[in-house]
Amino acid sequence: MKIVYSWLKEFLPDAPGSARLEELLAGLGLETESITGLTAPHSRIVFARVLAADNLEGKEVRRLVLDIGREVQVVSGAPNARAGMGVALALPGAVLPDGTELGVRKIAGLESYGMALSAKELGLGEYAGGLLEFAPEALPPGTPLAEVWGPDEVIEIEITPNRPDWLSVYGVARDLAALGLSLVRPHPKPKTTPLALPFGVWIEDTEGCDRFTLSYARGVRVGPSPLLVQRRLYAAGMRPISNVVDATNYAMLELGNPMHAYDAAFIGEGLVVRRARPGEKLVTLDGVERTLDERDLLIAVKEGSQTRPAGLAGVMGGAEDEIREGTTEVALEVAHFDPVRVRRTAKRQGLKTEASYRFERGVDPEGPPRAADRFMELLQSWSEGVEVAQERLDLNHTRPPQPISFRPSYASRLVGMDYPEATQREVLERLGCSVQPSVQSGVWEVTPPSHRVDLGLEEDLIEEIARIVGYDQIPTTLPSFFPHPDNLGVDAPYEATERLKQVMAGLGFQEVLNYAWSSPQECELMRAPAPSVYMQNPQTPERTALRTALYPGLLKNLQTALAQGEEGPFLLFEVGNVFNQAETPRLSALLLGDAVPGLWQKGLGGGFFALKGLLEAAARNLGSRVRVEQEVAPYLHPGISGAVYWNDQKAGHIGALHPAIAAALELPTVFLLELALPLRKGPGTFTDIAKYPASMRDLAVVAPERTPYAEIERIIRSSAGERLEKLEIFDVYRGKPLREGEKSLAFHLTFRHPERTLTDLETDAFMQSIITALEQQGFAIRR
Repeated sequence: MKIVYSWLKEFLPDAPGSARLEELLAGLGLETESITGLTAPHSRIVFARVLAADNLEGKEVRRLVLDIGREVQVVSGAPNARAGMGVALALPGAVLPDGTELGVRKIAGLESYGMALSAKELGLGEYAGGLLEFAPEALPPGTPLAEVWGPDEVIEIEITPNRPDWLSVYGVARDLAALGLSLVRPHPKPKTTPLALPFGVWIEDTEGCDRFTLSYARGVRVGPSPLLVQRRLYAAGMRPISNVVDATNYAMLELGNPMHAYDAAFIGEGLVVRRARPGEKLVTLDGVERTLDERDLLIAVKEGSQTRPAGLAGVMGGAEDEIREGTTEVALEVAHFDPVRVRRTAKRQGLKTEASYRFERGVDPEGPPRAADRFMELLQSWSEGVEVAQERLDLNHTRPPQPISFRPSYASRLVGMDYPEATQREVLERLGCSVQPSVQSGVWEVTPPSHRVDLGLEEDLIEEIARIVGYDQIPTTLPSFFPHPDNLGVDAPYEATERLKQVMAGLGFQEVLNYAWSSPQECELMRAPAPSVYMQNPQTPERTALRTALYPGLLKNLQTALAQGEEGPFLLFEVGNVFNQAETPRLSALLLGDAVPGLWQKGLGGGFFALKGLLEAAARNLGSRVRVEQEVAPYLHPGISGAVYWNDQKAGHIGALHPAIAAALELPTVFLLELALPLRKGPGTFTDIAKYPASMRDLAVVAPERTPYAEIERIIRSSAGERLEKLEIFDVYRGKPLREGEKSLAFHLTFRHPERTLTDLETDAFMQSIITALEQQGFAIRR
């Protein structure tokens, strides 16, 4: 929203300078994006009246004869140059805003004494399609424009969506006045005449339009707007068109209510507000023929028993009834439309206008009469002979603002600052609220003004008091409260997930975030559970359902990385939700390549045992224990697959990707794990630093090839006694002198007593107990 400083001063005579004003606006919640200075035009840029505009044979330029107190000749290629118009003329010696210095030039064989200027050349806007046009009697010829266009400033502010009342010069001034500045309230009073209205108004859709006013004026002469008005419109980001159209824009920017002017000769018996009918078409003011949707709110012209579309309500008018050069009668529409309906219509039709921008946020439902009066007042002051009808059609179905029960004591308690009741009442009344005592003691009934559509709760009023008194007045104190028992521990699941992510990242894994979309075909290929939740409006055929597992996403990540030529190793993980019978969180991880490169034995740094070792390391970091027992999962290799037990509770599976899936995806051997979250918490015991030395032994166990490691580990731990501190496998051997189908597993065993040093005899006894238990189960000891 761009606000011209001199325009704002008309409503706030004692407004401070722009620097201080920026501070006040910030305190109100209005962020100033920029403050731009408007410099006065160069002293050699003057007002001129075009006396003649002669076409030059075979040339695309015209010879203009201009009156600047004397006659001068200028050559111009502007398409709108014609006799009788007023223009801005840069005389020789003038310097334009872009730094160009003008002189006498020869164009098409004729001397051009300066240059007639467009809005862009004068630094007012971007429009360069024609000369800036003024009324022929706007100024005495030869008057420097600097006399009416003095230095000014444009303050651009960012408007929050909940404050549509700021979308006008008066709206911003009204809010600033609540800080104590004097406010000049607008009371437009056009001179009215008892004229019969030649039209009527009918509202068929009161939900879409709860108020519609239609005013009438005749004796209108369409022409340029005054110089000051044109400069302000350009500064506010709008291009002047004509005095009638400019009056609608000027009144909207000033007071905040959008309006639309019709040529009254073309609206038949009147206007009807209704829904569009399927297949109806409308050519809007931008020249585009639009096919209307039956949900669009429409302004239609009544012609007998029929109606024809004349405009999209709250968005844009139609081209057939627009103001034209010969217009002498004007019908002015100022209405209040449903914000949601306007927003949806604008989105469907791909239109974004100044009117829709305001209606979408909500305009003052009580503002149409005042806005209409301001338009008529402007029209009469800019054009002689305009008669305004005393009667106005006003179909009003709006509901007045409802009172809000307000407790002054609650305001002080909620903000944490003691606001005297007199201060609270004064602030609310300065904001335009009506404050009345309630039947309840200590309660007020506060009715917000109609322009504050954002005020609906007691807390909204409290926020207004804090805003106007000043947020900087609120003391900075530490909160002195304790969480409710129901809130204790609510962050525990989130913290556990974040801790898990940190541990995985610390082990060298890279986190990925995939979309939660999948498809039945993908689930079938990946051997994942079939989808149970489908999307009504899928984006693509590959994204028709919600995923049932995480590992397919990791496999696709790997496919992409390999296709792009990236080199491993690849350690990926994701924590996210899957959607089966219920939405549940999971952890999935993928390993391809050596996670721990440079080991003495080839293959130990990658593969199943590497992934299993990383899982065990994660468990240790989280104060938990994990084991893997042989179990087949559909998506894993039948011979390299196991169930993961986390703190003795089954959590998921680990293993190599099923060969069929790997072949279909053209992937090498990949190792995966997928666990259901949350993981069962461990005992969380604390072990002090050992005071006594450990006693260590090595043991090699010969077992059949198909014997899982977990079985041997369980026998060792159960028979070792309570002094076994650590059990680590450090080698797996196959070959002579072992028989075919056998393997040798070598372990490091660490024993320790917490209160003394173990003797060799004690340690040997522990080892003998282990050996005896293994031999009883049919395993041999390699000596």
